[in-house]
Amino acid sequence: MSLYATLKDQIVKQILDGTYKSGDVLPTEHTLCETYGMSRVTVRRALDEMKKEGLVASVQGQGTIVSFRRGGFSSSLEIIALVAPVHNPFFASFMEHFEQVAEENGSLVLFKQDFQGQDLSSHELYYRFIKKNIRNVVLWPQTDRIDYELLTRLRSIGMNLVFFDQLFDTNVADSVGLDNSHAVTALYDKLSPTSAEEILFIGYEGLNMPSELEREQAFIAAGGGKLYRVPWGGDIERETISLLQRLQEEQALPAKILCCNGPIGLAAARYLDIRGWKEIELAVIDFLPEMTKYRMIVYRQPMKEMAIKAYQRLIAQNNQGESWQPRSYPVQGELVLFNWE
Repeated sequence: MSLYATLKDQIVKQILDGTYKSGDVLPTEHTLCETYGMSRVTVRRALDEMKKEGLVASVQGQGTIVSFRRGGFSSSLEIIALVAPVHNPFFASFMEHFEQVAEENGSLVLFKQDFQGQDLSSHELYYRFIKKNIRNVVLWPQTDRIDYELLTRLRSIGMNLVFFDQLFDTNVADSVGLDNSHAVTALYDKLSPTSAEEILFIGYEGLNMPSELEREQAFIAAGGGKLYRVPWGGDIERETISLLQRLQEEQALPAKILCCNGPIGLAAARYLDIRGWKEIELAVIDFLPEMTKYRMIVYRQPMKEMAIKAYQRLIAQNNQGESWQPRSYPVQGELVLFNWE
């Protein structure tokens, strides 16, 4: 790596880790020369390159300041990074469709597993991406531990970002996910409760993510009913069965159940099937292959359409530059009935 590129790389790293914030004044050319043992020509070229990319700007009377870019960034789509948790049950389906879309457009997908839900706050990871000239990233968050200041810095140094699965209200990325309001309303209408007390909604406790909150709010807006939650992060099947058993013992088990996602729905389906309770209607958001064995109404996620939309948003950010504005893109799925009479 050339000397000027080495200096530029070091300053980018310091912007990423928060050493330099928007509006901060960089050290003078003389100071940079002494600090890094470089000539003024080398330092000046590094700063000129950063000015061309919009990372810094010269302000009369102040010097060279860090200026955060807000728009999209024109870059190579040769490699796209996908940061996601493998344990998500829908990962394989989305990955298959996204890789196919990328391949059709001449892109390769680099997958980085988010083992502990830490990668949305790890500046070291994205620095590695920048070093490899990877400027397009799809993020599939399963945590609310998101460092939005880091994502703002990523945007400023030229990284295009798309959130998948969660429709975040943020100014740093486009968001592509399920139309949760449509999903809940479609299932609710299909169950057709005769009174608000006849339908039970099972959601998550402790997962403060947009999709879960949107689904609960849509349930209430559709007419509501009884709302229970099982703890996020534990044994979902055991917790779901424990809840249903308790309701049964209390003679409070309703005739209609709406589950906020696939794992909860599948656990409920197994419990009802073992007991032969075909009179209880079960509706679930999300599709898992094993669901075809049970009597249930499923709102299937449109994985192919969402993969296409996520890729399209990266293209848009590359093409629109400073005119790009972040938006959420909810995508509608479809109702599927299994073993329904």
